[in-house]
Amino acid sequence: MRIAAIGLGVLVVALGSGAAFAAGGGGGAPSGGGSFNMPERQLTPEEQAKRAYNQGVRAVKAADKLSKTADEATDEKKKSKATDKAKRQYENARGYFASALERQPTMHEAWNYVGYTSRKLGEYEKALQAYNEALRLSPYYAEAIEYRGEAYLGLNRIEDAKNAYMQLFQSSRPLADQLMAAMQKWVVERRAAGTAAAEVDALAKWIDERANIAQQTASLAPDAPAIVPWD
Repeated sequence: MRIAAIGLGVLVVALGSGAAFAAGGGGGAPSGGGSFNMPERQLTPEEQAKRAYNQGVRAVKAADKLSKTADEATDEKKKSKATDKAKRQYENARGYFASALERQPTMHEAWNYVGYTSRKLGEYEKALQAYNEALRLSPYYAEAIEYRGEAYLGLNRIEDAKNAYMQLFQSSRPLADQLMAAMQKWVVERRAAGTAAAEVDALAKWIDERANIAQQTASLAPDAPAIVPWD
C-alpha cells in the first residue's frame, strides 16, 4: 500500500525535529599569525544524507548492543538502566535517519531504518508506514520485508507475518530464518501470557511445518544481501 506523500513528509519532519546532525562545510577564518584557512567545500545534499545515514547506523548498533544487555540482565535495576539507554539511542538513530531523508527522500535504506527504530521503540504503526515507503521505493528490499514482518507480529497480524516469511523463503533464506525465530519468540511469549491460545497453537503448528520444509530444502537456500553503511 502506497503512503500519501504528505503524510510521509510530516513523519520525517516529526522524527527529525531532534536530530543531532551537522551538515558541515562552513567558511574559513583568519588564524593566528595572519594566515588564512581555505574555506571547506560545502557538502551536497546527497553527501549530507549519507553522513547522517552512517551516523544513524552506528547509533543503531550501539542501541542493539544495549538492548541485548538489557535482555540478558538478571538484575532489574541494570535491566532498566540498559533499556532506558537503548531507547535513547534508538531515538537518536531515528533522528539521524530522518535528517538523511530530509536531504534525500528516496533513500530507501533510511526509510527502512526509520521503521526499524520505530519498531524498537514500540511504535508499530509508524514503523509500518516507513517500511511501506522503503518497499515502494525498492519493492524487493528483503531486509525491509523481514523487519515489516516483525512489526506485523507486534500488531498480532499473523497472516501478514506469514506472508512476509513466504516472500523471504523464496528470496532470502537467512532473513526468512530470522523472521521464523521472531515468530517462535512470539509463540513463547503469548503462551507465557496465557492469551489467544487457539491462535498461538495454530501459528506454532505452521512454524513446525515450515521448519521441516526449510530443513529439507536447506541446500537450495538463497543468501541474504549484506547491509553495509554508505561509502
